[in-house]
Amino acid sequence: MKISYQREFRHNYLIIDPEELVWQGYESQMLLRNQIEGVLRFQARQTDEKIRFFYEITSKQPLSRILENRSIQTEEIRRLMLGLFGVLERMDTYLLREENIFLEPEYLYVDPDTFRIWLCVIPGLKKNFSENFGKLLEYLLGSVDHQDKESVVLAYGLYQETRKENYGLADLVRMLQGGQRQKEGLIHSQDRNQRVCEPKDEFSQRGEYIRGEGDYRDEKKSYHGVAEKNRNRQETERKISWKEKWKQWKERFFHKSDKEEILPARVPWEMMFQELPSENIQEKEPSKQGVLKQKGEKESSQTLTAQGTVLLADFSAGTEQRMLRALDGEDMDIPILYYPFIIGKQENLVDFKLDQDTVSRLHVKIDKRDDSYWIKDLNSTNGTLLCGKLLENNEEAEIHAGDEICIAQFRYRFE
Repeated sequence: MKISYQREFRHNYLIIDPEELVWQGYESQMLLRNQIEGVLRFQARQTDEKIRFFYEITSKQPLSRILENRSIQTEEIRRLMLGLFGVLERMDTYLLREENIFLEPEYLYVDPDTFRIWLCVIPGLKKNFSENFGKLLEYLLGSVDHQDKESVVLAYGLYQETRKENYGLADLVRMLQGGQRQKEGLIHSQDRNQRVCEPKDEFSQRGEYIRGEGDYRDEKKSYHGVAEKNRNRQETERKISWKEKWKQWKERFFHKSDKEEILPARVPWEMMFQELPSENIQEKEPSKQGVLKQKGEKESSQTLTAQGTVLLADFSAGTEQRMLRALDGEDMDIPILYYPFIIGKQENLVDFKLDQDTVSRLHVKIDKRDDSYWIKDLNSTNGTLLCGKLLENNEEAEIHAGDEICIAQFRYRFE
């Protein structure tokens, strides 16, 4: 099974050559004749005396790319999983099996804002869904924010559930919905206790409290103390539950020594949080304004602003910083402060926000390997031109000083 990408006018396609698949059957017809919510739009085209599968991925981003430089939060995990289970239910209506799903983070497309999901369903594909789903949860476990205990507990709880011999999706759904209901129930319980135990005005001087209509109690049997005791007990149980889960998680993924605790062998956290070199490299701080900072002396720094984006960069002599020099007078130069460097208009996911309608949310990535520089189109809608040549979506090409790069209709020279 060969995988490639192709751009056609304003549509981008993921292309699969089903050479080893037995795809002639009802699965292909179901996908061709029906547009299933949550499934990538499917086409079967005959080219060069062979059939190729085309999946439209215009303006969609793979999960692996979104989580490349950020962590996944609790609510995003919940949306992702519930969305996946919803697609599975709809597929069952069309007699499509879960073993046809290409459940790899690189081919699992999501919306960066809402985490709405689209699956790549391949006719004739035979994959062990349970095994691949466990690998997906293991991938998510390595992408959670370790400072957010709720996301760690949720991801690890889902992963542990899939380790059981006879687990079902209903068990996972209850786990996902249970945490949300428990959270909502606690808030509702606190509001109810406060409302129930509040003294009624006409009886406040006598110390009598209302619990229900016509049901009064003496202050010796005040429900303030009962409600407070219940809240304390719930909080204690919650803390104990968290400690037990944290202990299990540490024992599962960490190996202890007498001197220190080292990183897990099964889930390589260090790959998810790669440290930057200490010399002449910039520190990136996430913020709603898209602020980028570079280490350097204050005297040699200058501030650049372009349509809400602020760059604090060091332009002192002796630096080898690369730049995209704007070739149109009204546009701003783009200093490339570190690698990889992503340009687009999606706040919190890009390194330089180019806030224009024709620019995709994640448009282009510039990277450095050894002494060479590379540019990659990130499945953009309006494309990226390198020296007049249109890059295919997800195509990577080497760039050199003096090359002209066009991001949508904005022209730059790589220096």
